[in-house]
Amino acid sequence: MKFEEMKIDKRTKRALKKRGFIEATEVQEKVIPVAMKKNVIVQSRTGSGKTLAFLIPIFEDLENKGYVEAIVLVPTRELAQQVEQEARAIGKEYGIRTVAIYGGASMERQIAKLPSPIVVGTPGRVMDLMRRGYLSLERIKFFILDEADRMMDMGFLEDILWIMKRTSENKRMMLFSATMPEGIIKLARRYMKEGEKFLLSEDEISARGVKQYYISVGEINKIAKLSALLDIEPGKYLIFCNTKRKTQELAEKLRVLGYRSYPLHGDMRQASRTKTMNDFKEGRSNILVSTDVAARGIDVNGITHVVNYDVPLYPKDYVHRIGRTGRMGKNGKAITFVRRDDREYFRRIEEFVEKKIPEIRLDSKGKVRERIDYREFSNIYGMVKFKFKLKKSMSEWDLIKCVERAGIKDFQIGKIRIKNMDGIMEVHYSTAHRLKKVDILNELRVIEQNYPEV
Repeated sequence: MKFEEMKIDKRTKRALKKRGFIEATEVQEKVIPVAMKKNVIVQSRTGSGKTLAFLIPIFEDLENKGYVEAIVLVPTRELAQQVEQEARAIGKEYGIRTVAIYGGASMERQIAKLPSPIVVGTPGRVMDLMRRGYLSLERIKFFILDEADRMMDMGFLEDILWIMKRTSENKRMMLFSATMPEGIIKLARRYMKEGEKFLLSEDEISARGVKQYYISVGEINKIAKLSALLDIEPGKYLIFCNTKRKTQELAEKLRVLGYRSYPLHGDMRQASRTKTMNDFKEGRSNILVSTDVAARGIDVNGITHVVNYDVPLYPKDYVHRIGRTGRMGKNGKAITFVRRDDREYFRRIEEFVEKKIPEIRLDSKGKVRERIDYREFSNIYGMVKFKFKLKKSMSEWDLIKCVERAGIKDFQIGKIRIKNMDGIMEVHYSTAHRLKKVDILNELRVIEQNYPEV
């Protein structure tokens, strides 16, 4: 259905047209007519167009009488900014103000915009302003929870209940969630009377439109594989690392290599985070390197690739990550870099998504030369086994002396066996590359690996 065909205010239609929204998505077409009259609880995956599904019904019933009429609670400041931007675009046609309130930004500036008819905020800052007397929700007509499951995961349930108890009883409630855990169901049963439920799509687990692959690669060659991928398949990339430090380092390495790459993590100032997101949305950068926490609430169209530079520790984080691509009917690709130490975590991910994820190989070379990653060939003690030939006959003790002269300590040398001119030796992966300096060794190879000569 086209928005022009909907029974909604012409000012909303005008705002949507300016924004380039012509046809309603499934969640918008089904939820909007009902939400204009009833409470709703909606299960719909991120990127399905749910923001307009609750904003349009709000604008249909706003009176703009000088107090807060709608509160939208979201889990992160990034999502608060995005929802408020959508609300502001529609609000301009009505002459209605909107405000986003969240931590990490000037409280004075947010207070100056209160009371606005529509407030979008994170629970912590909303509670803070309520306690200080700057924000009253006693007369609200709409109470919206967006990404309710993530707010539960982040421990916001008690905060949500605290806020809810201080709102008008005569309000319309809308609850949007990608999954329906028990906590969400209990909340709906307790506070939403005569609500209508919409189970429109599964969580990102279904990842419709997302092709999933993995690449087997050691830590030191991840940057080489990523460079090759970026050169072979240009696009808009969202890359995930497990730590803030690694996010910063990887973004800087990519920038040195000539890629338009920027980090997004919790240690950045809010102004920097906002600029980074805007640059990514508007195409001034095409690679965003992020942590899971910083990426919550990111809703950017046109992401072609999600790369798990680090395997996530929890399967649910995996499906949230890859759900950032393949949106709004477009195709996307998710690629996970899997080290040997990650295989158990990756197996759990496959069980969770109920799918065997295929491996792909990247034989093309990027801007970084690949190296032999000895750690990938080490045992649980970190020892790598080599097969070699001697250039001249010698004892095992004499060979140990030669190896030590190459800078390998005695405690980094494991078993050595020599028979005639052939031998087997174990060396710790951290110093295995120094075996190349032992000129008495010939035909040095990692055992049981089809790998090139050292």
